[in-house]
Amino acid sequence: MGGSPATGGTPGGGSITSSCGTGTSTSSDVVVNLSSTLQKISGFGVSSAWASSYSNASHADSLWSTTTGAGLTLLRIRYGDGLAIAKSAASYGATVWMTPWGTGTNGATGGTYTTTQTNPNGCTGSMPVLTNATGLAGALVTWVNNAKTQGVPIYAVSAGNEPDSCGINSTTSYSAAQLATWIETLGPAMADISVKLMAPETMNWYGFPSYFTAIQNDANAYKYVSIFAGHRYGLGPDSTNAAVVAANKAIAADTTKEYWETEVDTGTASGDSTGDGIASALLMAKQMHADLTVANLNAWHLWWLYNASGNGGCLFDTTTKVWTKRLWVLGNYARFVRPGFKRVSTSGTVPSGVLLSAYTNPADGTVAIVATNNNTSAANLSVFITGAAPCSMTPYVTSASDSLTAKSALTVSGARFTFSLGSQSVTTFVGKP
Repeated sequence: MGGSPATGGTPGGGSITSSCGTGTSTSSDVVVNLSSTLQKISGFGVSSAWASSYSNASHADSLWSTTTGAGLTLLRIRYGDGLAIAKSAASYGATVWMTPWGTGTNGATGGTYTTTQTNPNGCTGSMPVLTNATGLAGALVTWVNNAKTQGVPIYAVSAGNEPDSCGINSTTSYSAAQLATWIETLGPAMADISVKLMAPETMNWYGFPSYFTAIQNDANAYKYVSIFAGHRYGLGPDSTNAAVVAANKAIAADTTKEYWETEVDTGTASGDSTGDGIASALLMAKQMHADLTVANLNAWHLWWLYNASGNGGCLFDTTTKVWTKRLWVLGNYARFVRPGFKRVSTSGTVPSGVLLSAYTNPADGTVAIVATNNNTSAANLSVFITGAAPCSMTPYVTSASDSLTAKSALTVSGARFTFSLGSQSVTTFVGKP
């Protein structure tokens, strides 16, 4: 591996210079290549579904602040919920988007736009199926416009939550063909008010390919979908399943589309009965890493803001009244890998049991490197940065004892820095040339 240049380009044609970026990598280094950019990052967030307001006013800073909190940048809300949390998130600069479960009053099951059908779409039982697309599209437009008047600009609207779930949690049921047809009506309605459309938000990537293909084969639907998204229950987008891989490649080939993970419960670790601790948070970190580095997703969401102990998908434990370590691990990404950053390629020697990914801000050259140490002992990390390396990198650590805690800045010399990663920890290194 050779030496690194001391400058890096910017989108405007200028250059970012560094006096610390010249050196030669060694066989023991993880090499971060700032000139090899991959997918754009649109953000990291959570859903506040069924929560109309914070359980404590201080929770706003913990969630959205980039100085004292996790710095989350995305909020998924439910059609029909109150807007107090959404308004707060928007005031911090977070992007708010909405998903319908039910289509009735306040998002309840049924309503005038659906009819209850028995065993529809291969399902067993009775559940609502959309029968008045024009009416529902109009109702969603009215809701979005009302949210805007209350200080909540809605970035995107999903065609529906888990259309393949056979009516779970008040959800309207759609076959793949029905969802594509619904998008033909919803798409133009959202375009008229400058709101992006998302689909299909299937339960996992088992169901994703058939819905994606139905939309892809319907030119009038496909052109309106800006964000393809799915949930991660049972199978993730990093799967080797041939149909999933084909869908991934098709989305990646269309640079006008984005690819988001929008809901997951990542589980509770053995020995962590509440799910509040670092061991459970590391389960989430492992899935985030795979989704970002294998599936090349643009955005990532944990399922729920509030839930009781033992839930692997919540940020605040309503039983113990504490923020789970998942919040702070999510913040290891969200606070420092901001919307518009790009993931960059890495190579070389990553210590056993460590996961590492790297990102840069093309506008100002900021570098963020996220390292997860799953080991029960410390791991020595050596990083070599090719391109305009910062002259110092500040580590922010989340562990059993730390929650996004800033440590002493590290000197970058010859484009290299070293650090001992604490056991069972996530560390984000941040610096700017």
